[in-house]
Amino acid sequence: MKRIITCSDGTWNNPNQVYKGKPVSTNVQRIFEAICNSDEQQIQQIKYYDEGIGAEGSWLNRWIDGATGKGIDDNILNAYKFILWNYEPGDQLYLFGFSRGAYTARSLAGLIRNCGILKNDNLSLIKEAYRIYRARNPVTDPNGEVALAFKQKHSYYQNLRIKFIGVWDTVGSLGIPSRWFQWYNKKKYQFHDTTLSSITEYAYHALAIDEKRSNFMPALWEISNKVRSGEVNQLMEQVWFPGVHANIGGGYPDQGLSDITLSWMIAKATLSGLAFEKTYIETAIKPNVAGQLYDSKKFPFSLLPDYIRPVCKDALANETVNPAAYKRMEVVPGYHPKNLEEIKFDQSVSV
Repeated sequence: MKRIITCSDGTWNNPNQVYKGKPVSTNVQRIFEAICNSDEQQIQQIKYYDEGIGAEGSWLNRWIDGATGKGIDDNILNAYKFILWNYEPGDQLYLFGFSRGAYTARSLAGLIRNCGILKNDNLSLIKEAYRIYRARNPVTDPNGEVALAFKQKHSYYQNLRIKFIGVWDTVGSLGIPSRWFQWYNKKKYQFHDTTLSSITEYAYHALAIDEKRSNFMPALWEISNKVRSGEVNQLMEQVWFPGVHANIGGGYPDQGLSDITLSWMIAKATLSGLAFEKTYIETAIKPNVAGQLYDSKKFPFSLLPDYIRPVCKDALANETVNPAAYKRMEVVPGYHPKNLEEIKFDQSVSV
């Protein structure tokens, strides 16, 4: 048995990213760096990092790719290929992602549930598997005639489980945060399912309380019928943290707030069995509830009206507020988010 980990970054995010002349890293990059190559029992942990859409090419190409979501299919399939090349029955799968990379991770989980993990002698069928997944009709659904026949003939699928999904602030019901380009991407990506797959054992979603861009609406998971009925065991948490989009997923010079969510995600993944470099955690991660809350609503987003995200309003989403939000209210003058006014502290979870 080994652990296979995919880390999918957000739009315009890559290891060479800078913000106002300063090098910055997202939580996807940092969790990738923190994961050990093996644990204390010498269980191998192989990992894959995929930079975000629009991270390469000319300025114009990067802007167009990032705005339209062009290339997201390739990101999903590249992560899927990495799993196919390395998977053996019994291996554990861990999927991480931020922003549109969260969409990649969640879509990857859906693809695996729908079509299984192709066996090595069937790698030429990757695009066919993706076509079946995206078709979204009764015969191509996970238990549909076409999908079942495909899995039985070409894939590992029996007793297949995804050990862990960890995502930071999935935005837009389609994962595509761009109102201006809906004509391009809405139909293409509307297949995405917000119901968390029942083959996932552990799922964690860190969400931004203070993000006000109206085209960055969060895409929360909903609990599946199998989990609600008790037929399948699953642990899913969606937790709200102080900060805007990149305060949650990382990418700003001041990492105080993003380190809160990174520390939280690492703690959850550790409990599920994933091993991390202790020295990295002790020296590189410094959570700070008083960290800088950046202004993400700059031009052209400032042209749109404010959107106050609804917090703990979906009965099927298992939402809570992290105590860091209340602690920030105590130590930062003037910090009183409107969307927390009706939330009681006893609804929160431990840090």
